[in-house]
Amino acid sequence: MKPLDAPQRALSFGDNPPLSLPMRYFLSAPLFAALAAALLTWQGEAALTTRWSPLTLALTHLMVLGCLSMTMIGAMLQMLPVVAGIAIPRAGRVGTVVHLSLCAGTLVLAAAFWREEPVLFRIAMGLLLAGLLLFVAACTVGMWQVHLPGSGAVVAGIRLSLASLVLTMVLGGMLASLFAWPGLLQLPLQRLTDLHAMWGLLGWVGLLVISIAFQVVPMFILTEPYPKWLTGGYNTGMFLLLVATSLSSAWTGPGRVLHYAIVALLAAGYALFAGTTLVLLLRRKRPRADPTTLYWRTAMACLIAALCLHLWPMAPSNAVPVATGILLIAGFALSAVNGMLYKIVPFLAWHHLQDGRNISGRKPPTLNQIIPERRAQWQYGAHIAGLLLLLVACYQPALVRPGAALMCAASLALWLNLGRAAHLYWQLRVVPNQLLSVPPQS
Repeated sequence: MKPLDAPQRALSFGDNPPLSLPMRYFLSAPLFAALAAALLTWQGEAALTTRWSPLTLALTHLMVLGCLSMTMIGAMLQMLPVVAGIAIPRAGRVGTVVHLSLCAGTLVLAAAFWREEPVLFRIAMGLLLAGLLLFVAACTVGMWQVHLPGSGAVVAGIRLSLASLVLTMVLGGMLASLFAWPGLLQLPLQRLTDLHAMWGLLGWVGLLVISIAFQVVPMFILTEPYPKWLTGGYNTGMFLLLVATSLSSAWTGPGRVLHYAIVALLAAGYALFAGTTLVLLLRRKRPRADPTTLYWRTAMACLIAALCLHLWPMAPSNAVPVATGILLIAGFALSAVNGMLYKIVPFLAWHHLQDGRNISGRKPPTLNQIIPERRAQWQYGAHIAGLLLLLVACYQPALVRPGAALMCAASLALWLNLGRAAHLYWQLRVVPNQLLSVPPQS
């Protein structure tokens, strides 16, 4: 198979969607993270005793659906036309319907877990499956188009992440059916739950983060491009390992040894990406680490730590799977999302304001004026402190509330920083003659 070209650095803005399309997703995501952290602060130790409690499942889906998937869908609606030249059909209407379905469905699903109410599970299934299937269908139709040269690695990764999303939806629908219609089906609950989590975190979110990193890390953090041996068939190999892990998960006896070997290969593959990214970040052209760089370093370190914790032989404990989940969701995925948003949102606002330069004849604000770096640094400090406290809280439960409160504060601070960028854009866009009326940097 011919290796895919390394992702291009140049972008094509011919089909650039309006800023309101991705921003509705980017502004909603931190609010769901803040809601999850606030509920954790309220409930305290009970939420981290086991990953099977209804409260823990509610918090997990608020994070994975309401925050992570929300951001990923918004990023895809923005990246496909700009990076690959792929126009999503009726992107505005599709984006609105999917956003509303995802917001409502996530809230109803969290309430369904909390109340353990079958009717709420049925409503959540209808909202989420309808919205996500519409999104997948629109992207599938769009990707029948020929993509731009140099974007092959990104497009290939997006296709596989969408396939992972479909599998996650199928498994999630099967699990939700067990709660929506109790006693109707007899399914292996623990195995399906593990596969659902694997395809959701490592497939849908993981493969998409990797694909976005191929474009975003070299372009915005000013590193060297990812090596071609990684961007070539890497995502395909990881997807096949996810398939192999799923098929072998029910094997017993000697086959169980082979299953563990496949899991080890899968973990090594993700660790390879994380290690390569850390090396690129260490060799970046700017020696001082800005908040985006710190977030990506944190994300890669947490991914490696989660893989090691999952594979490390130790006595069975509820703390280990909970700590692994915190490392993957709050450490890896949420940190990567923060790092992406702090570059993507100011850049999009700046680029759209640049279009008004022909009217005013004056320059738009700089990226650091749109979101001052100092504010992002404070927000990163709250995020990393909350993350560390939550990890320790898996073994010292008294620290749950302080850690969750810090994560809630960090999520709200991210929302305020992104909201500042959106407000500045709309303010300057509405009054073109005041394009230089930029608030002083704080």
